[in-house]
Amino acid sequence: MLRPVYDIDLSRISNKEIVSFIHDHKLYKLDDFASLKCFCKETQAAELFHHHVKTFHVNHPVNKVWEAYKTTPPKQAWCGSMLQFGLQYCRKQNKFSYIDDDFKEALVGQIIFIRVKVLGGLAKIAVGHEITAINNEETYMETSYLMKGKSIGSQRVYFEEDENGHTKITHHTIYKSNSAFRDKYLYPLLHTKAIKEFHHNIWKQLNKS
Repeated sequence: MLRPVYDIDLSRISNKEIVSFIHDHKLYKLDDFASLKCFCKETQAAELFHHHVKTFHVNHPVNKVWEAYKTTPPKQAWCGSMLQFGLQYCRKQNKFSYIDDDFKEALVGQIIFIRVKVLGGLAKIAVGHEITAINNEETYMETSYLMKGKSIGSQRVYFEEDENGHTKITHHTIYKSNSAFRDKYLYPLLHTKAIKEFHHNIWKQLNKS
């Protein structure tokens, strides 16, 4: 029997959770990824969502920090004890990017798949989110979860100059799942840990420059 022809090269994806996610949702062709839907907060009742806000300060000017967040490769931004980059699909270019591919900059329409290790490694889940806004004038970036995940919602990261001429980063997340226990107890704890790892990865790149 002939094997089906895939556009995606599963052998270039190192973590099995993302490969399983791809099999579970039958995401084998470029058209399959192009038809993925992400959360749209404009169509949702805001009062039904939980809010999670964390603020960070970085001893670098805003323009330098903003550029780092747009140009740090996903394999360096999403890595560590909790996070691992697996795959990126770009709607504009209609192409996949794997962990060893070159990266130029973040673009609206890029869908990033990461493996998240939770509860000390007892569980590993695949998470997909799409870059839905990059505002160079107001210096913020927004990502939205794919509708196929366990939670729906979006994250917006704002960058502004603080009183010392450095950068204040505000990470504002809205989220909701079908589990009140997860939303109240698990998500805030795990999300805080995940975004801290993400931001610290970017700051490492900043400090190298």
